[in-house]
Amino acid sequence: MLRVGNVKDEAAMESIRDVLDRLGVDYEHVRSEPDDDRFPQTVYFYVPDDSAGDVESTLADLSGEHGFDAEVL
Repeated sequence: MLRVGNVKDEAAMESIRDVLDRLGVDYEHVRSEPDDDRFPQTVYFYVPDDSAGDVESTLADLSGEHGFDAEVL
């Protein structure tokens, strides 16, 4: 499970999806907190265990750019 906190707007959410697509990860958006219409959000994605390392390192770079708090749980 990938948790990304401090997602500030829909463009930031799309940048996360773009990274996962570029990595070729078979992911699924699970939920957003507080909900899908309010920002900032914490979003959760299911990601395969075998791609967790790649996802975590790539999201670390993106986190610096966008101020995300990302981790693979």
